Amino acid sequence: MYTSIRLTVVAALLVLGACTSGGGGPSVPVAVTPPPVSTPTDEQQYTVLTTRTLDSDGDMVGLDTYDLIRDFGGPNPIEAPDLYSINHPGVRHIYEDFDANIGNHFVFIIHRDIDIDRDRVENDDRQRNEIKTYSSSEEALKGFENETYIYRWKFRINAEMEVSTRFTHLFQLKAVGGEDSHPILTISGAERNGADGIEVRHSPLQVDTILQRTDWGTVTGEWLEAYCRVTFAESGDLRLIVTRMRDEEVIFDIDESGLDFWRGEDASHFVRPKWGIYRSILDWDNLRADEETVSFANFSVSEVVPVN
Repeated sequence: MYTSIRLTVVAALLVLGACTSGGGGPSVPVAVTPPPVSTPTDEQQYTVLTTRTLDSDGDMVGLDTYDLIRDFGGPNPIEAPDLYSINHPGVRHIYEDFDANIGNHFVFIIHRDIDIDRDRVENDDRQRNEIKTYSSSEEALKGFENETYIYRWKFRINAEMEVSTRFTHLFQLKAVGGEDSHPILTISGAERNGADGIEVRHSPLQVDTILQRTDWGTVTGEWLEAYCRVTFAESGDLRLIVTRMRDEEVIFDIDESGLDFWRGEDASHFVRPKWGIYRSILDWDNLRADEETVSFANFSVSEVVPVN
C-alpha cells in the first residue's frame, strides 16, 4: 500500500493590532502581505530530447479538429463515437471552443444512452471518446523500456458531471504489448462509500492501488493543470502534480519510486498516453442521461533524460 499525502497550501492574512499613544484610543489594523502561494515542483533536473504538442487552433479556424489531432498522433489516433457508422455518427464528439481563462481548447462529449465503445457491439458495458498515441504514431510519442517521459495538459470536467461506482478514466497510460489489457496508470472519477471522487490509480497488472484521492466537488467546473513524469521500468518513478488553476490549490502531489510501469516483453513494446472519457456504464443509474463534457488543452509529450 502506498502512502498518500494531500498537500493543501493556504495563504493566510495576518492582521496585527497596534495601539495609539495616549492610551485608550482605537487600535489601528496593520495588514501584513500574505506569502505567495507555494505549489509543488518537480525537483528532478532533466535534459529534454524531444517534445511534441497538440494545441487547439480555434473553432472554425485553421485545421479541422480531427485533422489537427491526426497531425499530432498519426492517421488513426481518435476513438470518437461519430467515427463509427454503427455508433453515433453525425454528431461531432470532439470539437474546439474558446473561453477567457484558457483560450482555445478541445471539448470531448459523451452520451450515456447513445454512445458505445468504438464499433465493439459486444462491449455493451462501456463507452469511450478518447484520443491516443499508438503503433503508427511517431517514435517520439512512444515510451519504451527504461525511457522517461513528461506529459502535460490542462482539463476541465463539466460542473454537473456524475461518476459511477465503476470507473470514468480521464487519462491513461496504457501498455502496447505484453499484458496490456489493463491500464498502468489512470486519473479517474469514481464513487466510493457514497461519495464521488477523483483519484490516481496505479496497477502493476490487474489490481488497482489508489495512490491519492480527493473530493469530486473540488475539481468539477474548474480548469486543472497536470504534470506527469514517469520512467517506464519494472521499478519506475512517478512524479504527478495536478493543481487547480484558479487558485493554485494542489489536487494531487505524488512522488513515488519503485512502481512497476513496464508490461512489455520485447523491444517493440511501448507505453502510450490516452486522454478523453472512457467509462463503465454498468452502474447505469449513477450516471446522468444528460450530455457530459470534459475539456482539454495544451497537450505536451516530452522524452527526457534525468540529470544525476
